[in-house]
Amino acid sequence: MDVRRIGLPVAALAVGAAFLVGGARTDDEAREGIVMDARIDVQTPGRIETATFALGCFWGPDGRFGVLPGVIRTRVGYAGGTAERPTYHDIDGHAEAIQVDFDPSVVSYGDLLEVFWNSHDPFRPPHSSQYRSMIFVHDEAQRLLAMASFDAQGSRPLTEVVAVERFTRAEDYHQKYRLQHETALIAELRGRFVTFDAFVDSTVAARVNGYLAGWGSAAWLEEEIASFGLTEHAEEILRRRVE
Repeated sequence: MDVRRIGLPVAALAVGAAFLVGGARTDDEAREGIVMDARIDVQTPGRIETATFALGCFWGPDGRFGVLPGVIRTRVGYAGGTAERPTYHDIDGHAEAIQVDFDPSVVSYGDLLEVFWNSHDPFRPPHSSQYRSMIFVHDEAQRLLAMASFDAQGSRPLTEVVAVERFTRAEDYHQKYRLQHETALIAELRGRFVTFDAFVDSTVAARVNGYLAGWGSAAWLEEEIASFGLTEHAEEILRRRVE
C-alpha cells in the first residue's frame, strides 16, 4: 500500500498485555448493535491486530487512519499517563491517542507507522504534553518495527516508544468528530445503530469520517461506497464532500 497517498529520548520498554478502559472490544461485541445494511460492517477478517499512537490532537488522526483500506475500527482516547479515569478537562499526564484495529493482510503495522510519521512533526516540541508524540506498542514484534522506524527518521525525534498499559476511550463527542458535525450524514448513520458504541466501532463510520476530514480520494471512495449501505441521497452528499 502506498500510504503516502493518505496525507501525508525513547523510554525503556517492558512489553506486556494492554489494560484497556473503554477501549478495544471483542469482534463479536463490536458487531453488536449494528443494524445497517453495510457489507463492510459485517465482513470480519480472520485476524485483527491493534495499534495505538499519539500524534497531537486526536480528531485529525481519527480520520487519517480511519480512511485506510484494511482499517476495521478506530477510537480516540487517552494513554501514556497513570490516572485511572482521565477526561478531556482533566487529562492528568495522559496524551490524546488514537487506537486502530486493522487487518494485517491488507494494511501492515509498518504501513501504519509510515502514516504516523508522515502525519505530524515528531521533532517539534508540543505546546502541551497532552499533544506529545508517542508510539504505544502491543507486543515485541511491534516494538521492533517501531524502533526500526524511529531510527530511520535520521535525526532523533521526540517520539516516545512505550508499551501500552492503559487506554481510556475519550468522551462520545470526540469520536468520529468530523462525521458527528456533518448533520445530514450523521442523522442517517446514527439512526442505524442501536448503541453509540456500535457507531464508534463501525468501519463505515471510520471511513466516512476520514473522507469528510479530507483524506483518501474520490477513486478510493468509488471503490467501496456501495459497501457502506448508504441511501442514494447520503452517497451523493459524501461524493460532493470528497470532490
